[in-house]
Amino acid sequence: MAFGIANIIGVIASLWSSTRDMSLAIGGFLIGGTWFAFGFYGGLPLVNTVHEWHRSANPHEVTDTQRKGLLVMRVRRWAAWAAWATVPGFFLLGFLLAPVLIRLGQPGLVVLIIGIPLAIINSRYLLSRCPRCGYGFFARSTHRGAMLALTRTCKHCGLGLYAYKERLGAATRQDVAPNSQ
Repeated sequence: MAFGIANIIGVIASLWSSTRDMSLAIGGFLIGGTWFAFGFYGGLPLVNTVHEWHRSANPHEVTDTQRKGLLVMRVRRWAAWAAWATVPGFFLLGFLLAPVLIRLGQPGLVVLIIGIPLAIINSRYLLSRCPRCGYGFFARSTHRGAMLALTRTCKHCGLGLYAYKERLGAATRQDVAPNSQ
């Protein structure tokens, strides 16, 4: 948190000095704000998938709340794929905006205009909270400073991304022991 505050103070001080590069100021505020949030939340700031989350009585069945959370994650996944599919469009936008921003003396804003929407859309998907256990779905451990990994199942409780297709109250495939079938 202290690093984020120091970064934001540094950006304010640089705006008072003779250099008035807006792209550096906006980027500095974003990076400082991110570090502040990382320190304030004690790690990755996870995004909720359902509003009224609570642990289920049977941790091996898929409840309606968990099904809704998985559907929210499905929509976020499609939004992330759609954002990456529009990258050529972002490059075209950058190509069209570059001459205007160069004349204004702010060519670095092109990177921010392209990068910020991609970062927001993808971070909402990658930082999704698991609707069953409440930890980060893609986090490798329960610690808030964990690394992320693209998987199809939660590393903590075994809930699969496609468990919303199973009938209500059914155990997920990962939860059923191989010798019980």
